[in-house]
Amino acid sequence: MQQSVVLKASNDGYDLIFRQAASFDEIMVDLKALLTRMQVDNTTEKQISFDMSTEGRLLTADQTKQVTQLVNRYPLFSIHKLTADVIVTADALAMIDRNTVHLVNQIIRNGQVIAVTGDVLFFGKIHEGGILRATGSIFVMGEVAGALEAGYPDHNDAVIVSDLATVPRVRVGELLELVDLEKIVTGTNVVYINDIQVLDYQPLNQLKRVRPKLFTRNGGHL
Repeated sequence: MQQSVVLKASNDGYDLIFRQAASFDEIMVDLKALLTRMQVDNTTEKQISFDMSTEGRLLTADQTKQVTQLVNRYPLFSIHKLTADVIVTADALAMIDRNTVHLVNQIIRNGQVIAVTGDVLFFGKIHEGGILRATGSIFVMGEVAGALEAGYPDHNDAVIVSDLATVPRVRVGELLELVDLEKIVTGTNVVYINDIQVLDYQPLNQLKRVRPKLFTRNGGHL
């Protein structure tokens, strides 16, 4: 009979694989037997850390707790990580949102806050008192007389790419400031948090230099 828990040696310790076809009760029985046997055979008192994989099975919070509690009964053993080859639908959709450039073409009026998960390519118009807020970066092709907030609330690697001549306030990650016309460059600016953790302004042709990962992630070339 095939065991529901498979032990494999790795460079960093041991991998434990829970067979997807087995029931959770079978896995718990076999896991307990395996850990007991390993504890008896471990004559060196050496600590062993497991990387556990549930393959195509997604454990519930209660099942994860049961596995953790079982391993904790054995002083020499610990769990380094517990992973699955699948994720819940809501998490998958959120991941897609975070890594998608969303096209926004609308009017944001005084008092309105439009919040977007991920990066934004903005073609619309922001009136004074309106706010465009994104968890990722903001790239502006439209008209802006309101505030731009990228990397909200604390993603400090985000950028704002926009003409700032009519923008009163910008925010990147946790840093917010009023736009100082003496700081900005003529035309399109790149607003980002620099190495000394302050907001900085550079011309568009410096975007790849200040945020090279942006091009790697989106497959862009400059």
